[in-house]
Amino acid sequence: MTDAYLFDGQTADDHVAGCPHCSAAIALLRRPEPALAPPPTLREAVLSKARRRRTPAALGVATVTVPYAEQVALMDDLLGDLRGEQWDAPVPKHGTVAGLMAHLTANDAAIARFVGAPACAGTGPHRRWREQAGALLERVSAGSEVLLGVEVALAGVRPARAPLRQALVQRTFETWTHADDIRAATGRARAAPRAAHVHLIAEFGLALLPRALKGPRRDVSATVVLTGPGGGTWTIPLSRASDHVAVLVSADAVDFCRLVAGRWPPEAFPYAAEGDAALARELLHAASTLGCD
Repeated sequence: MTDAYLFDGQTADDHVAGCPHCSAAIALLRRPEPALAPPPTLREAVLSKARRRRTPAALGVATVTVPYAEQVALMDDLLGDLRGEQWDAPVPKHGTVAGLMAHLTANDAAIARFVGAPACAGTGPHRRWREQAGALLERVSAGSEVLLGVEVALAGVRPARAPLRQALVQRTFETWTHADDIRAATGRARAAPRAAHVHLIAEFGLALLPRALKGPRRDVSATVVLTGPGGGTWTIPLSRASDHVAVLVSADAVDFCRLVAGRWPPEAFPYAAEGDAALARELLHAASTLGCD
């Protein structure tokens, strides 16, 4: 581009000296503007999207880690959008949003310790929770399906043990539930997980239901039909010798999950029942006690 014929017989230097456009362009190239610093939230935004798309190596492991990873990413985005004063928004049972996140971090910690995830060194409720949840996901995703069968203690006021596979479904469930708590506390709309993940959560709650019933065990079964996204049909033995279905209860699947989370009073819960109406009420009341608060 510096051949003489390009400049009507002038040398390049002569042309630049008399051409304001070329002299300005060359000055810009010789003295470039300082590079702009990326927005402070860019790194976490990129990592959040990457975590959501990452698939663990083992398909059986992915079945329970992908739903959890998705809820962790959604919670991460939600917390990143909170203004300073919204961390002090009141939340039932846990005081504030910050108190709620301390509670969630503590419940996650038992599973994180079990899988050998490193202790989080972050400061602030958002970063402490996020580092621990990320480390937990990394450990489980890198492991085998054998680990998922090992029994661990579940979170909640009712002492219970279940395979790690179920504990990870519970982590998904609690993370979603508390994200909805934060949405409600800060004037945002609630959001349900995708249908396949709702199905996992409903199945998790129904498996715990017989142990949550009070009084003597009855030698009957109950059929639960959940409708809408994530729904299905389950027949639950209420004792080891229960070959008779005494009641059929039907309800919306997402609503049922919120009942299990303790976010819907059982006396106000919408459902239909055929058969033993008293047993239907007992089942719904027991389901409402299974949450992690």
